[in-house]
Amino acid sequence: MRKIFNHRFPDTLWSLGYWGTSITPQLWIETRGSDLSANFCLNLHTQELQEIPSIPNGLQWLTGLPEGGVFLRLRKGINPGIEGLEVYDFPSGERRYAIQLSQWVGLENTYLNTSKGYIDLETGKFTKEISKRVAEIKKPESPLHFEESQDEFKAFEKLFEQKFQEKIGKGMDYWEGSNKLIFSYYIYENAWKNQLRICDFEFNTLFLETLAEGELMGYHTFQCVQNTLFFIKDKRELFIYADL
Repeated sequence: MRKIFNHRFPDTLWSLGYWGTSITPQLWIETRGSDLSANFCLNLHTQELQEIPSIPNGLQWLTGLPEGGVFLRLRKGINPGIEGLEVYDFPSGERRYAIQLSQWVGLENTYLNTSKGYIDLETGKFTKEISKRVAEIKKPESPLHFEESQDEFKAFEKLFEQKFQEKIGKGMDYWEGSNKLIFSYYIYENAWKNQLRICDFEFNTLFLETLAEGELMGYHTFQCVQNTLFFIKDKRELFIYADL
């Protein structure tokens, strides 16, 4: 692995979204402070970071396009449902189109399957058939998550005590690659700590990092996209490693 990007943002890292093409892969970044939010685009090829106009509040990232991102607009309330779909061009931040939408069935590349048919997310138009459009950007490979009460977690608990002399708790995120294993887990040392450990298949440690401790622990642990590792430290610092 080799580190290709590291940046500490002034506010909490809230959301990440992957867009662009295989030649120019891009990352959309949303940060939130006490009053304001900010948006950035990071060119993963050149590692150039650019602040862009902020996307309006109440939007949740859905998927990326070659030249922008797709967001779901949520209703306000304790249990917000979906109100609509909005697509924005990057890096201009201009809204391309908006569609009223209350539910959807599934996402197939750049087509959204709904009860009324497929929405071509590139154009915003409904269609009954979809083309075999090749995805430009692969989706994040989400790690498996295990709660402390699950049997799988108990097996990891025993393994970590034997191999690393660590007593883990709370839960674990786990990802298995072609020759590496990635773990995000919690240990208690005067306060809870979130650890990121990368091992080979023999459980030899290749990389170890404390992501956060106590109140600095966030909801994000790590993501793997196109043989690249993304993780957040202390809620504000983004690290990206290539050649995973």
